[in-house]
Amino acid sequence: MPKTMTLSQVMKQLEDQGDEKVRQRYVRDGAGDNVFGVLLGKIRGLAESLGTNHRLGLELWATENHEARILACMLLDPAALTEKEARALLEPLSNPTLVDELVGRVLVHAPIAEALQVRWMDGSKELPRRAGWKLLAGRIARGLAKDLDVRATLARIERELPPAPYRVKEGINFCLVWIGLHLPAYTAEAIAIGERLGRWDPRPIPKGCTSSYAPEWIAASLALRRGEKTEARKAMEAGAKPKTAKPKATPVRKKSAGKKPAASKRAR
Repeated sequence: MPKTMTLSQVMKQLEDQGDEKVRQRYVRDGAGDNVFGVLLGKIRGLAESLGTNHRLGLELWATENHEARILACMLLDPAALTEKEARALLEPLSNPTLVDELVGRVLVHAPIAEALQVRWMDGSKELPRRAGWKLLAGRIARGLAKDLDVRATLARIERELPPAPYRVKEGINFCLVWIGLHLPAYTAEAIAIGERLGRWDPRPIPKGCTSSYAPEWIAASLALRRGEKTEARKAMEAGAKPKTAKPKATPVRKKSAGKKPAASKRAR
């Protein structure tokens, strides 16, 4: 049975679970100053104990605290949100992590998802545009975009990705990959478009992560479904293996300084 907790009790628990090193990392990543430094796993655990609680979710969101908003995304009821309320939650955001959490955990499941997707994809604001493309990707994955003109969408992706701001590029590329993965009739075309767009992301690939380059991302995900590994994935995993620690040398014990042997007596 879900726990019943007040807003102040939840905030106290989040604050108590904060870690300064994690907090500093979140701040560097753009979470702002209102952040405790709570690991995602601990937030998930708290969410599981609370269950869906739309009222508490809205109260947590209103605190503007980073972890409280992540938790709110796990408690909100998608069916309870109006389009106006959803826009009020997302459009003021400046943190792409929160945008992705709100889209992936809440808005993609909402009855208003398509209306939000169309509005934001056609808009001019950076993070709402990102949200619009990610909403479309999520709806494709769930089989909810049955009336989508896929060829026109692919043409739009190829046209709009190159000049888009970086955070929008990420959202458009995500949608391209999801088309390649979830609409088999268009997989080859999605890969071809990815090849023409090229490697637009200049960042190095973190160890253990898949490349954001659409052809490699699609190929790696499809291979994983088949229980296989691409050469790129093998190379990535090989690079991620921790180096074998060298055995520590056995310390050489110093001989204890004993008493010097007494001088032998002179022979008489």
